Amino acid sequence: MSGSKPLEGIKVLDFSHAMAGPFCTMYMGDMGAEVWKIEKPGRGDGIRFTGTRIFGKEGGTDWYYAMNRNKKSLLIDLRDPRGRDLVYDLVPECDVVVQNFRPGVMEKLGLGFEDLAKRKKGLIYCSISAFGYEGPYKNKPANDVIMQSISGLMDMTGEMGGQPVRVGMAITDITTGVYALAGILAALRVRDEHPEGQNLNLAMLDACLAFESMCIPGVVATGKKVPKVGRSHATSVPYQAFVCSDEKLLMVGAFTQGFWRSLCHAIGMPELIEDPRFAGAFDRVDHRNELVPILEDVFKTKTAEEWEKILDEADVPNAPIIGIDETIKLEQVKANGILTEIEGDGRKITNANFPIDCAAWDIRDHHKMAPVMGIDTRQILKDAGIDDSRVAELMDQKVIGDEHFVKPPKKAK
Repeated sequence: MSGSKPLEGIKVLDFSHAMAGPFCTMYMGDMGAEVWKIEKPGRGDGIRFTGTRIFGKEGGTDWYYAMNRNKKSLLIDLRDPRGRDLVYDLVPECDVVVQNFRPGVMEKLGLGFEDLAKRKKGLIYCSISAFGYEGPYKNKPANDVIMQSISGLMDMTGEMGGQPVRVGMAITDITTGVYALAGILAALRVRDEHPEGQNLNLAMLDACLAFESMCIPGVVATGKKVPKVGRSHATSVPYQAFVCSDEKLLMVGAFTQGFWRSLCHAIGMPELIEDPRFAGAFDRVDHRNELVPILEDVFKTKTAEEWEKILDEADVPNAPIIGIDETIKLEQVKANGILTEIEGDGRKITNANFPIDCAAWDIRDHHKMAPVMGIDTRQILKDAGIDDSRVAELMDQKVIGDEHFVKPPKKAK
């Protein structure tokens, strides 16, 4: 393995909070970039206080630790002009800016693309918003559950005839973060050809429609929405979970003709292959209500474990439906090395590793714990050449803060 990382030497000024932006910048940190996480003195990123507490009342949450490894934290009050001026002094040190405030917020603070690009040639500025910078929804507040709702994702998820169901994780945040990462990496790739820098805009709504792209042609052509089909699939049969004799669920994905034939032989019903109702993929969808009951009766004759072994031997895609608490214990997960333990500040957590392994770089298992709020403020400002007396004055006046920051009491009304 090489000792290098693909983004070594890149510095990121990260104004993002919650999930989408931090997920993007975390992966940049994994790849070797130095990420400076800008947080508000006395409050920090709200995700520090959202999720499950894993180190006690003051120790932060699983969500924060899952999104912010390999970063440095500094506290700057962006609403104070002196905080803004301090950012101006940091920008020349950086290559990338990431922010996910509502449209217009950074511009009002004097920290928009035009404001910062003139202070650093070739700056890549990535703005993540809910609905984009134009249109009637541009100032509408939103988060993952709102995006799942308005994108159509929830409407296609759930049991047939039932109410819409939210996907169990913040999938729109994570997907948006991955798209943002792709855009930033592309902009870094062409930076030499575009020395003026790049202003990247990404709406979460657009990211949702992008990952739903497989549905869009059919919806436009037919005028029909994607139906809810519970544990099965709207356009592929058999592609669903079956209840086995032990009441456990086994997911079967026989979506090609080859897998369908193998499944029929594996369950001891080769005659289904020649049945004209089930001959082709479209035939099986059209006759779903006739085929599925046949298969349901078959799968009730053995346990899920027995069927898994039979289908594995027949090379038919299948898997038990299990919880993530069981998934992380699988031998395959261990073999892949996707989980990693991170230690720091006297604490230890388990996190999902960078998912791409490559002989050209050394990324996995060299992570730093997500930072204590403000712990890197003094060192980053010192490294950026900010005068000690200026730092001391700004610290005293609560414009900036470190890990010892104490929020001033509210003024009496």
